[in-house]
Amino acid sequence: MTTIVRASTLSAYTDCPRRAAARMMRAEIEAAGHALRSLPHGVGAAVGMAVHAAAAITLTERLRTGALPPADDARDAARDALREAIAGEVVFDRDTPAADAAEVQALRMADAWRDGIAPQVEPVAVEERLEAEALPGLVLSGQSDVIAREAGRVRDLKTGARRGHHRPQLGAYSLLARTHGIDVREAAEDFVARVAVKKAQPAAETHLHDVTGAEVAAMAVLRRIDADIRAFRFGDPERGVAPGEPWAFLANPMSKLCSDRWCPAWGTSWCREHRLKEEP
Repeated sequence: MTTIVRASTLSAYTDCPRRAAARMMRAEIEAAGHALRSLPHGVGAAVGMAVHAAAAITLTERLRTGALPPADDARDAARDALREAIAGEVVFDRDTPAADAAEVQALRMADAWRDGIAPQVEPVAVEERLEAEALPGLVLSGQSDVIAREAGRVRDLKTGARRGHHRPQLGAYSLLARTHGIDVREAAEDFVARVAVKKAQPAAETHLHDVTGAEVAAMAVLRRIDADIRAFRFGDPERGVAPGEPWAFLANPMSKLCSDRWCPAWGTSWCREHRLKEEP
């Protein structure tokens, strides 16, 4: 059986393998008798999608013509993407309590990215999905935001209330680009913060990552995923894990995302590790 692992899963896997597995292998886990929860989209993800839409239309135009399009084109793309993203069920939060706040944030974040990042990017490919077999039966799939000419660089845009740990994900993008004959010498993480509307919008930031270290991190996580999947499917007597058991994947109840709000496994038969000993 072939399993497709998205590059974005690698960073999440280091935080909590069981939560990541619940998203990556939902059908298999449910077939093993575990009922997982369905979660609404968070507003942070919706705002992030809007900023990505603005970046994509901007860099696609630059790739086509060599020039940046008018700023209003990017804002329109961000606005349309946001409205589509929040049309269904979405959970608002303290920094983004309503739809109008989300729109203000998305537009000014798109502007921050355009002002601080876009002028320095010379794209070779924009949001192109690449796939390659990382290990037997394990296909790595990734879509970096842009592969850029400058310094042979893969770039990925991140948004949110704080920067996360995305080194394995960037390493996955680098490995995929290299597999497809693209020379990569640097990996860049572009970050645009989402802050409350009453606060000033911080400037966009670029953080460079060592490509070799990122690729080593990516392969280490992929090997861990491969071993855990095999333990789930076939069992692992050395670890005392039978086929289909949750303990094929370690759980991290100390993760900041260990809650009913963020985890589809939380409180289900797939994961009860958050519970205190005295709880039923």
